[in-house]
Amino acid sequence: MIREVNYKGIAIKYDLQRKSVKNINLRVRPDLTVSVSANRRVKVKYIDDFVLRKADFILSSINFFKTNKIIGHGPEFTPEVFNNFVKDTFDKVCNLFMLYYNIQQPKLKMRTMKSQWGSCNYGKGIITLNTNLIYCTEDQIFYVIVHEFSHLIVHGHSQDFYKIVEEYCPDYKKTRKEMNRIFI
Repeated sequence: MIREVNYKGIAIKYDLQRKSVKNINLRVRPDLTVSVSANRRVKVKYIDDFVLRKADFILSSINFFKTNKIIGHGPEFTPEVFNNFVKDTFDKVCNLFMLYYNIQQPKLKMRTMKSQWGSCNYGKGIITLNTNLIYCTEDQIFYVIVHEFSHLIVHGHSQDFYKIVEEYCPDYKKTRKEMNRIFI
């Protein structure tokens, strides 16, 4: 259902989806659409107020996408170049982690994901990367691969985990912030 709220004279339209979720989730997409998912029990007035509280973030994200020409922007790579880059980068990071952390080589999988850039199933030794990484820069893809490999060493997102990430990606906080504006 499409809803609209007014913030300082600016109309903000959003697509409200009712789902079995605990929290209200808001996404601003590169095509400038805003989507919100909320539990069926949450009143529409409360959701509208939530969107108004996030209005500065929404407008800033829309401006980011316009400024960085992400709207209608095709992949940074052709599919073939992207697949080769991911495989090469995965192999290089894997070699580093095998050398310094004595891990077994994980299996690489690719699939489209809605809410994350990658995942690591350390129990099964599988790293899955989002095919939407094709829209990211080489540095951003490298960060995601390092992030997932770091989960093979430290399973959660503790300080120890981020120390490993920071060894390979000193600007990981900036990179993660840029990526969250693009997708999640």
